[in-house]
Amino acid sequence: MNSSKTREISKREKTVSVLDKLFWSVQPPAGLVKGEYYREENWFAPHFPGDRGYHGILEVVRENEKIQMVEFNEINSSTYYIQRYQGVSKRLSDYGFMQATKERTAKSGIVLVNGLMHLEKQMVEQNRLIGDFDLLTGASNSIKRSMLTLAERIDEQIKIPSKKYYYGLAEPVGKGITGRLQVIIEKGKIVSCFYDEIFADTQEEIEDSELKPYYRQSKYFCLDYVSTIGAGFNTIIDLLGEKVVENQQLTSLDGLPFTEQPKRAQEWDNYLSLAKKLQSEIDKDLGRKDSGDK
Repeated sequence: MNSSKTREISKREKTVSVLDKLFWSVQPPAGLVKGEYYREENWFAPHFPGDRGYHGILEVVRENEKIQMVEFNEINSSTYYIQRYQGVSKRLSDYGFMQATKERTAKSGIVLVNGLMHLEKQMVEQNRLIGDFDLLTGASNSIKRSMLTLAERIDEQIKIPSKKYYYGLAEPVGKGITGRLQVIIEKGKIVSCFYDEIFADTQEEIEDSELKPYYRQSKYFCLDYVSTIGAGFNTIIDLLGEKVVENQQLTSLDGLPFTEQPKRAQEWDNYLSLAKKLQSEIDKDLGRKDSGDK
């Protein structure tokens, strides 16, 4: 073997298996979360000139001067060295499982989501976004170059009431799956609606044997999830978001596909169980009569 080939192989990280020694959670905040909404994002750690790097997104929800939620999400670089993970969510795909095969993870004992949730929890509990925090050993570029930087930006913004208001609801929808609905209101109108279903953190909690491999991932962001919906889960969720913004009604499925028998998607009923509750909450806060089903 020539020396250049040897150097190429030596740069590759050794593959290990430490999944049985690690645990992380991808579960969203349970129940209802609402408050003034703040969001900042950036691109960081490019690999070479012209590369945008990784896309960090920080969302903060604050009500009555109390932080209700802090959530950081990251979309991988489009030039990531593993093609499978180019441009995908690090938090809700199987990226954490890939990390569990890496030597550096075996040494640190954590994956990215561990570090993110550890910091998010401190920010909520201590009701602050800046200052000194306990960062887990080997805190990643994601935290140092994006999450903390974005937190500083939002810390300046929260001194002024936000023009946007957040409603989030996460509840079990059965068989080891949690439904999560997130809605953003601006000037009394819905400007964003996103629904996802998150698989349990352990395979034992998931009843359907065909779904067990997707644990610690969400249907929308999982790279391997095979939907029983003809158009795919992502497709109908994107259409749902567009339709809700257009008609300003969470509980109407008019014009959306796979809502009629015999091909009605179970996900629609799961969604409606959360949408009705959130619509009622929104109507109450906006001083409107509960709109119910339309």
